[in-house]
Amino acid sequence: MSGNPGAGGASTNQDLTRVGDFNLSTVTIINHLGDQYPIPFGGVLAELNIYEDIEHNAVTGTAHIVDSYNIIANAELHGNERLIFKLTTPGRPGHLQDSVDASVETGYPFYIFAIKNRKQVSETTVTYQLQFCSHEMMRNTRIRVNRAFTGNLGEMAADILKDKDGLNTKKPVFFEPSRNTDTIVIPNLRPFDALNLISRKALSGNAKGAGYYFYETAKGFYFRSVENMLAYQSTFPRPQIRTLKYERPTNSGTMTSRKVHTHLHNVQSYEFINKFDTLANQALGTYASRVITYNLYDKSYAINDYDYHRQYGQLIHTDTTEDARTKHNYPIARNPIDNDPKEIANAGDKTISDYPESRIILQPSTRYLHGDNTGVFGTSTDSEGLTEAIRISQKNQVHNSTILKLVIPGLSEMQAGDVIRFDYPRMEPNKGDLVETYYPYDPKYSGRYLITKLRHRVIQDEYQMVLECIKDSVYEAQSEVAGEQYYLNPSEQRPAEDLYQKEDGLAEVMTDDGSI
Repeated sequence: MSGNPGAGGASTNQDLTRVGDFNLSTVTIINHLGDQYPIPFGGVLAELNIYEDIEHNAVTGTAHIVDSYNIIANAELHGNERLIFKLTTPGRPGHLQDSVDASVETGYPFYIFAIKNRKQVSETTVTYQLQFCSHEMMRNTRIRVNRAFTGNLGEMAADILKDKDGLNTKKPVFFEPSRNTDTIVIPNLRPFDALNLISRKALSGNAKGAGYYFYETAKGFYFRSVENMLAYQSTFPRPQIRTLKYERPTNSGTMTSRKVHTHLHNVQSYEFINKFDTLANQALGTYASRVITYNLYDKSYAINDYDYHRQYGQLIHTDTTEDARTKHNYPIARNPIDNDPKEIANAGDKTISDYPESRIILQPSTRYLHGDNTGVFGTSTDSEGLTEAIRISQKNQVHNSTILKLVIPGLSEMQAGDVIRFDYPRMEPNKGDLVETYYPYDPKYSGRYLITKLRHRVIQDEYQMVLECIKDSVYEAQSEVAGEQYYLNPSEQRPAEDLYQKEDGLAEVMTDDGSI
């Protein structure tokens, strides 16, 4: 069916007839006995959601049910059932890479693990929410990894995912080779915990960042750095999968072309969840930090200070392009932030990245732990402090940067980890119309965004996607005057006063009722 609330079957519709159109095969529960129970969309199935998140290791979902057939009892639902369906945007071939395929024939069924919020709404009808997840999330709770791995960390991750004694996934696995090798002993951990441990130690094969993300989408499993999400080979800026705009639907072209353009590019609604939080970022070590590395083998220690602005251009960010000028598109300028001179004479006042004591990190390390003269990342002990500071800063830049929430028509080929472009309109009167003179979109918050969370939502007769995207840079560089003094004069210095001395003798002149 194509957005049709009937029972439906496998759809063959390839034409986009309206914005929000979709193809959805019959959603079916297969119980522990192998019996099938179709859930008609629009009748019994009121809403279907599938969630992806680069911070979560597995895909999860919910199905909102209006049940007048007593499915829970008749299907004997008790948390060991499979949920099968296939969701695509019309015009797509329906392959795994352009669909949400939970079918038995070509995809990977989900597993129901809970029933929540069960309510009786009439004498014969109840509503409830089925919660489901990928097979690997279920298997993760049942097994442990207890072995040593040696070699490339990307290959270690693929080994755990594909090993028949590990997660034993049949899904595609996409991993980025790391530039570091190491010996890592997994001490009886769940597979996801083991993969998360390895991800914290992995260093991008081609980029200079630190730390990987391990996550699942409807297309497969990923083990990669944020640079690899933003750039091919973690080096060459990755083209955006879509350019999205908040504008009136076009009135030019044929009706079909207008529908396709609106479906592919128009944003139904947007909001900025966060634009910046310098207080949190300063405290968390995003802009500056000091890592004290203590070596347990020879009792030596080293101190490494991290400077955000010095490191920024060496890493890949959302607005990084072939243009070398984008290496300075940091969201917070290098301007002085206080009347606080730098230690170097005549170098101006301190910037936000000149305060390494904003966060102090104590990092234990051991040489020759597995016979090699290496540290916690399997690399030289000389660089591990700075590497840890970069890892923390990069993680914070994903969590605490500009966060944009978009609602768009459903596009089944999109996934968490993709890059989009958002043409955010300027707010000034008329400036958006003067294309010859002005950039028509917002010069800071337009541009490239990384999708960190994605929700496929099918409700009533419409397929939507809710995207949460981050930007750790700005489209046009901030204005700055580096190496100068803070632009405000120091405030008048006032003395500290001892309250007891100030109030000395006051009690002697007070009346009985407490007045003076």
